[in-house]
Amino acid sequence: MKKKQYGKLPPRYRFVLNPYEDVRFSSCPNCNRKTRLRKVPLLIHVDPMNPVALNKSCRYCPDCDLLIVHQDELEAQLAALFSTHKPEVVGNDYLVIGTLDRADWQRGRKTPFAAGKLLDILHDFKEVVKIEVDRGGWRPNE
Repeated sequence: MKKKQYGKLPPRYRFVLNPYEDVRFSSCPNCNRKTRLRKVPLLIHVDPMNPVALNKSCRYCPDCDLLIVHQDELEAQLAALFSTHKPEVVGNDYLVIGTLDRADWQRGRKTPFAAGKLLDILHDFKEVVKIEVDRGGWRPNE
């Protein structure tokens, strides 16, 4: 079954939301090459109806086209953003929908986009990948 595409622009990046606070992925979990730091404008939907675009520093593997966002850092940024003007949504569920072009993100900082217009400038993710970290340790022989 084909994944539904929300944005009108071509999809970008394979995306990982890293739930592990003690794992920072300085190396790619897929190919083990060094990841780079890349600042990317992310479009995030915060329940109930709060779309927000954050220019977020992420780990990126250019060989695998893998974009890794650390969940703890993202949640701290969202809490700081909403605590001043909408404290009732702090801690609500959220979904990282995709990315924006930097020029669109900068325009949106000056004049916010209407919610319907956001889909016109959105790049969905090519794929959303779940990561499980193997903590190692003793295991029974198989």
